[in-house]
Amino acid sequence: MKAKWKLAALLLVSAAVVAAASIYITFADSGDKGGQAAGAFIKPEQMKQDLDFLTETLVQVHPALINGWSSGQQQAISEAYETIQTDQTEEAFHFIVNTITSLLHDGHTNMYWELQNQKLLDLPLFWSKDGLVVTEDRGTLRNGDIVTAMSGRSIDELERELAGIIPAENKQWVRVQGTSLLRAEFMLRHLGLAADNQVEVTVKRGAGTISETLELADKLAHKEYRPYPAGDVPFSYSFEDELSLGIFQLNTCVNNRKYQVAVQQFFDEVKSRGIQHVAVDLRSNGGGDSSVINEFLAYTDVESYYSYGSLVRYSPQVKKAYGADQDSGIVQSPRQLIKNVLKTDSPYKGKLYLLTSAHTFSSANMFAVIVQDNGLGRIIGEATGNQPSSYGDILTFQLPASGIHFQTSFKQFTRSAPERDPADSLQPDIEAYTTAKDIIERRDAQLEMLREIVRADLKLK
Repeated sequence: MKAKWKLAALLLVSAAVVAAASIYITFADSGDKGGQAAGAFIKPEQMKQDLDFLTETLVQVHPALINGWSSGQQQAISEAYETIQTDQTEEAFHFIVNTITSLLHDGHTNMYWELQNQKLLDLPLFWSKDGLVVTEDRGTLRNGDIVTAMSGRSIDELERELAGIIPAENKQWVRVQGTSLLRAEFMLRHLGLAADNQVEVTVKRGAGTISETLELADKLAHKEYRPYPAGDVPFSYSFEDELSLGIFQLNTCVNNRKYQVAVQQFFDEVKSRGIQHVAVDLRSNGGGDSSVINEFLAYTDVESYYSYGSLVRYSPQVKKAYGADQDSGIVQSPRQLIKNVLKTDSPYKGKLYLLTSAHTFSSANMFAVIVQDNGLGRIIGEATGNQPSSYGDILTFQLPASGIHFQTSFKQFTRSAPERDPADSLQPDIEAYTTAKDIIERRDAQLEMLREIVRADLKLK
């Protein structure tokens, strides 16, 4: 049966699907004409066709452009058109397109970088509280070294330039994306960091400075350390009975039958084990379907809670993609008071914690925001990767001539406690930032803080 997108469904913000904007680096399919080739050229008339399509699509779809482009944005677009008067490489044109998608500073609105046939810098990195940290030994570089420069350019300077390239709502997301992009051949070339297939990396170790020249590699041969739990599976859970602690690790927001069964089984074990503390680990979660929040809270002793408000912008593109009844205009709905429909006769009555990081984005960010705004639990960890009130729900497109893929938001979401805006991220109730020392010692800073909080609570009892 063909799905019909009725107005009532549009306004069910509590179950809205907010597409994740996880690392927007993809591997192109072999038959896809997209991809930024360093040597291939694209002609001015082709680039104009693409920029026309891009700017017209964004202005028709994105909620921030209901009144059109600002004068500053129009100036940037005019400059982009000026650069396409002569042939450009496909790689250069990717960056021209990116200057336009970046104008909206929306983590959900971006173009896709593709790594097909791209060399990579084989240097595992993590942007910690102390700076950009090496996480594995490579050459003379050691785990825990702080990167201060690449090919003579300081990391502070590179971060400022990346902030102009990466569509983001805060510096956390720039760093999340930048950590990967600083290892990609096309970005290293664009930033002037790769010479003769090599990058000089300068690090600080103690009071000293060390430099190492690294070759770009065709592929990464080694498994790399991650400060947060790997997101290899959508979800999993574990128990630490000595702390009366259950941890549900949610790596992606997909509210399917498997997730629903897992949540039920988790809370069944919480009950049978007499668990008094439950934590949801969202540190590797880039988002998905926000209805996972309702599903999880349905097993907790919560009577009701406020969910998000929204603005939906209709367009011919939205109508075509979802079968909406209208192709223009907007529909707004305020935050909603959600009555918690319990799925158990014995709802969980203990303490609730959520672990967050800069990778916590989109629907995962919503989860943490709803819990904090409604006083349902405590947030432990790091500031999240997007704003509590933000754009979301995306449509995807492909530029007609170059084949570049891009996505744009068509909704604007307002947090469950709008009086707390403006905020560029969700700040944790209890800070636990990963440091270089944590990386050297392979210590999980957020998990250790959670355990410390739980131990203190148990002592009080």
